[in-house]
Amino acid sequence: MLRSIIILLLILTSLCVIACGTVNTPQLKPEAVLPDTNVPQPPPDLGGQLQRSLENFDGKTGMYTKNLKTGTTFGFNQDSIFPTASTHKIVVALAIYKYLYTDAATDEKKRYDNNIRQMMVISDNPAFYRLLDDIERKKPDALTRVLTDLKLVHTRIHSRDAFAKYGYHSVTTPYEMAVLIEAVYNETYLGKEFSAILKEELATTIFNEEIPRYMQKVKVLHKVGELPGVQCDVGIIDDGRDVILISAYTTTRRAVPYASNFIANISAKAYNMLRTK
Repeated sequence: MLRSIIILLLILTSLCVIACGTVNTPQLKPEAVLPDTNVPQPPPDLGGQLQRSLENFDGKTGMYTKNLKTGTTFGFNQDSIFPTASTHKIVVALAIYKYLYTDAATDEKKRYDNNIRQMMVISDNPAFYRLLDDIERKKPDALTRVLTDLKLVHTRIHSRDAFAKYGYHSVTTPYEMAVLIEAVYNETYLGKEFSAILKEELATTIFNEEIPRYMQKVKVLHKVGELPGVQCDVGIIDDGRDVILISAYTTTRRAVPYASNFIANISAKAYNMLRTK
């Protein structure tokens, strides 16, 4: 009996030694699994990023962008109505060059040129109203004719009807203002001479906080607009390889920097999305 107990104790002691040895044995550290750099990674979802940015805007926004070389487009609320703010000055410039300039006297032509330059480069409001007065006195339907020529069915400039319906005298859509700036860039509406003048002026504007902000060493021609609660910009980015059109409009209760920063950011995203790699 005693012998059996001794054998049992020896067995239990051996088991304890084995168990303790197992616990105290250093454990091997799991090896990190590194990504295989030879496996192609999916490209970033630039369109999805832009879409989410637009959807998360605190207010109302619309955008239309197009690569004029490839024809690729992207739109978000592109047919929604927005106040034009100062982007309507492009329409006034087109009306003057198209319907008043040819019949004007030499002194008048010089004044037209100077007023249009002031509107495009520094967004001068007195110059805008002087030209608007000329249109109303000499060719009252000139603005409407420009809109009809370009088939801009939602855009209204200095319109009482627009004010009654929308609370602003001048309204447009991101898409229609894109049609306008594309006609200027492609020289299809005014012809080479006047289009070249406008393009040069739009490329030398003093305002660089929206579309051009992140476009380093790239040519940008554009026209900004700003009213209380309204910020917009429409323009062309020409990097020597691609030509990207961007038309962006916003209304918000946030302070001006919010919408300005937003337009700068979505413009950079649209450019990266549409340019050829």
